[in-house]
Amino acid sequence: MNYVKYLRDKIGHDVINLTGVNVLIINENNQVLLQRRGTYPFKWGLIGGITELGEALEETAIRETKEETGLDIKDLILFGTTSGENCYIHFPNEDKAYFITIGYVTKNFSGELSIDNFETKELKFFGYKDLPNNIPNSHRILLDKYFNV
Repeated sequence: MNYVKYLRDKIGHDVINLTGVNVLIINENNQVLLQRRGTYPFKWGLIGGITELGEALEETAIRETKEETGLDIKDLILFGTTSGENCYIHFPNEDKAYFITIGYVTKNFSGELSIDNFETKELKFFGYKDLPNNIPNSHRILLDKYFNV
């Protein structure tokens, strides 16, 4: 089921709260994996997505990571949350949402990076000082917290 489509079919473009996850996948050099998105907001950001109806947050993290990167992850550590005014998005199709995001960290990942050229255009590990400028506010909050800025 596509939970967002399910909701939008019922309420249209009105503002809603959406719950999702972001995963900080950290390599042996203390670099974080970022995704250059192929869908709105077309920015670099953390791996993650919206929780489907009835799905556990950890399941969302594992599923979204596999879909967006091809990687399998384990040993998720609950890291933090983002919400509020800094987490609002007004989409080009007029959908409006506040994102309530649960952040996880893992250093335990396996597999080969793969790009679907739709949702994901590029994947790359970055050190904190080398992060791109165009990162969503909610992702920046988690990154700054992880790197203790």
